Amino acid sequence: MANAEFYQLTEAYDLAFSDRDFDVECKFYDWCYNTHGSPIPSSRQPSMIELACGPANHCRVYARNGWKTAGLDLSGDMLEYAAMKDAQAGVATAYYEQNMVDFSINEIYDFAVTPLESISHILTNTDLITHLRTVARHLHTGGIYIIESTHPRFFFPDEEENTWKVTRGNQEIELLFGTPDDEYNHVAQVWDVTTGIKISENGTVVHHVETISKHRWFLYQELQMLIQLANCFREAHFYGSYTIPPVFLDDSEQSDALIMVLKK
Repeated sequence: MANAEFYQLTEAYDLAFSDRDFDVECKFYDWCYNTHGSPIPSSRQPSMIELACGPANHCRVYARNGWKTAGLDLSGDMLEYAAMKDAQAGVATAYYEQNMVDFSINEIYDFAVTPLESISHILTNTDLITHLRTVARHLHTGGIYIIESTHPRFFFPDEEENTWKVTRGNQEIELLFGTPDDEYNHVAQVWDVTTGIKISENGTVVHHVETISKHRWFLYQELQMLIQLANCFREAHFYGSYTIPPVFLDDSEQSDALIMVLKK
């Protein structure tokens, strides 16, 4: 992941993604579970875990709806920020500061999700197989794992920087994720992605962090093979949109995402 200072800017990071509708995204997760997961016994409180959770905005939606929720992240600063937002919302989530590759929690969940392309922080085939097996061990039989990734057509950068701005009051947040000059290791299949946050108040820059984070976007055929090698999920479904119902993953214009739904 990016360096610690990047993730210490917790509120700015959260604001940079504030245009997302987490209630709508969770409805899509609900569709995935209702379509592919096994029914949750009425005697058991439904449960979910959000991996690489950051501010844990999906956890908060499910906690409000009566689910037992957990969030996992490498950044202790993000988890502290998430807990603060929970307190403000009047909900509670269990948080774990662990690596998503090989974490260990004494809980079993109905579904897990890794949102926002965070799966790209896993850089090797071995680590991805370990990750899949780790997640499966923390799921009930019949539970599902949802992974959000990037459609293969968007793997390579444009001729412009990938940057966007969000404004709140007198504060402007500019987030940078990738430039045309970022280096790509063709053997390791890993990008050195320029990542930054710039915070301005009344037009003056008050904080600016820029760093390099390493990412790998696995190809569709690679993902199929690694899921088979992990040998811990009995079904794998690939979708290309967040619509309900979603379109299947293909190379059409309607398919502009890569969403995996794995069933244990």
